[in-house]
Amino acid sequence: MYHLLFAVLFYFYVNQAGGDAKNYWFTVKENLDIGIIDYIELGFGTYFMYALNYLPSGVMDLTFFTGSIFYALIGYFGFVYLYIVFKERIKYNTYIFKIPLFPTILFLPNLHFWSSNVGKDTLLFFCIALLFYAIKSPKQHIWKILLSLGLAYLVRPHIAAYLIAAFGVALLLDANLKLYKKLFIMAIIVAGFALIFDSLVAYLRIDSFDIDTIMSYSEDKVTKLSRDHTGSSVDISSYSYPLKVFTFLYRPLFIDGLSAFGLLASLENLILIILSVKLLLTNPWRYLKKSNSFVKALIIFFLLGALTFSLILGNLGIMLRQKNMFIPALLFICLWTFSYHTEVKTSNQVTPTN
Repeated sequence: MYHLLFAVLFYFYVNQAGGDAKNYWFTVKENLDIGIIDYIELGFGTYFMYALNYLPSGVMDLTFFTGSIFYALIGYFGFVYLYIVFKERIKYNTYIFKIPLFPTILFLPNLHFWSSNVGKDTLLFFCIALLFYAIKSPKQHIWKILLSLGLAYLVRPHIAAYLIAAFGVALLLDANLKLYKKLFIMAIIVAGFALIFDSLVAYLRIDSFDIDTIMSYSEDKVTKLSRDHTGSSVDISSYSYPLKVFTFLYRPLFIDGLSAFGLLASLENLILIILSVKLLLTNPWRYLKKSNSFVKALIIFFLLGALTFSLILGNLGIMLRQKNMFIPALLFICLWTFSYHTEVKTSNQVTPTN
């Protein structure tokens, strides 16, 4: 019911303010002469969204509200998978101000708002949550892994690349994994990147991966993604790199002069800051280096997102949307570290008996 509430709120919000969600749904209705195959042949991202919505919007002529509720259901499935992952993998719950972090932390409004609408963010939130769930038993859930990576690749190829890199590198760092298995995993990663490299470069519109090209791409993206008519754009060009990362992860804040929606986002970011500070105070490095490959994969995935997306975004609204893909990983890292810290303290307090 909580997630459904945000789906309805987003529906009214996008009807008033406009946005990509309406474009993904109504473009198909207004261009029925373009077939689904045509959209697929045009490429990834937005064109894939048109292809995906072709049947419900163009052929079945469903309303935008119906489409919004359908996408909200997909986002809800993502929360179900996240709930299972947190419950199964985190041993001790943690309380802040006498409030249990689990499952309370899964009610953060921004998580629900951007995963309850017709758009890429909902699909990617579902893909990431599904992969987190399925990776525990790869043989049993191989189709879920393929679905999550395949759908993520069609929506945003670079996110699929991040996920493959994160889990691949984490497995290579696993001390318990035999050498021949590591070599096999490395071969799969290299082959996978070779297969998607051309389409990834075409999607990102990068001619090469030298430093000058990357910096030029970053500056161009900052310029384009800073354009906003709601007053949420920020000039990050003069920011230091750490400040850019902080802005991506923890802004807007109350000092940014915001609307009611911005104040709600600021409250959530304040919660994220509190969790992050508490994480740093636990001296997490001594725990994280002992973590399993799953935790290491989430760390790598989160760092890849935070360190790269902070270079190209200059609009607080877009930051809120884009970081939604990486916040579940941050939340899990925090709660897992708190749990491990409690476990270590508990074991140290046990007095040996004769």
